[in-house]
Amino acid sequence: MFYFTYDIRMLYLVVFAGFLASRVFRALKYRKFDLWRELLLFGLMLYIAFLLYNTFEPFAVLLKRQNQRINLVPLQGIFRMIENASKFDDKVTQRIVFVNLAGNVLLFSVFGMVFPLLHERLNRWWLVVLLGISFSLVIELGQTFLIHRVFDVDDLILNGLGTLIGFSVYAFLNLFKPFRQFCKRIREAARPHGFTYSFLFLLFVLLATIGVYQHGLALFRQIPQ
Repeated sequence: MFYFTYDIRMLYLVVFAGFLASRVFRALKYRKFDLWRELLLFGLMLYIAFLLYNTFEPFAVLLKRQNQRINLVPLQGIFRMIENASKFDDKVTQRIVFVNLAGNVLLFSVFGMVFPLLHERLNRWWLVVLLGISFSLVIELGQTFLIHRVFDVDDLILNGLGTLIGFSVYAFLNLFKPFRQFCKRIREAARPHGFTYSFLFLLFVLLATIGVYQHGLALFRQIPQ
C-alpha cells in the first residue's frame, strides 16, 4: 500500500495568508469595515480548519486504492451502530457510538447558525441545509483519498440534520429583537460582490489544495522505493 502524508500545515498557512490578505484588500477597496463581521468570518475559518483536521487526520493519502469500503445505503450504518450499542453492555462502546452520532449532528449545527448571518439570501432554511450537505459531500469525497477514512452516506444525513437543527436555533433566537438587530447589522456590513469573492476564494483554496498535494507527491517520488 503506497501513501504519503499530506502537509496540512502548509495548506493552512497558505489559505489563512490568502484569507487575511483578501480581507484587508476588500476593506481598503470598499472602505467598509465591521469588527463583528470580521471576527465572525475569522472564527468560521478557524472552525472549518478544526473540523477538517479532525475529519481528515492522519492525512495519509493513498496512491493506489483497492477494495475501499463505502456505505451508500442510507441509515444502514446508523442502525448498525445503535444495534451494537444496545447489544453490548459496554459503556465505552455506547459512548463511542453516541459521540459519533451526536458529533456529526452537533458539528454541523454551527453552520446552520452562522450561514444565515452572512447574507440576506442565505436566510432560508433549505438553502442553508443544502450548503451544509454540500460541504459534507466535499468532506466525504475527500476522505475517499485517505487510508483510514471512508465515504459514508449516513454522515451526509447526520450533517444535514445538524445544519437544520442549527438553523432552527437561529430562527428561534431571531424572534428576539436584540439578536435580530445584531444579525441585521452583520448582514448589512457585507461588502459588494460577496458571492463573487466567495467563489474566487474557494477556487484559491482548491488550487492551494492541489498544489500542496502535488508538492507532497513530488517529494514522495524522490524517495527510493
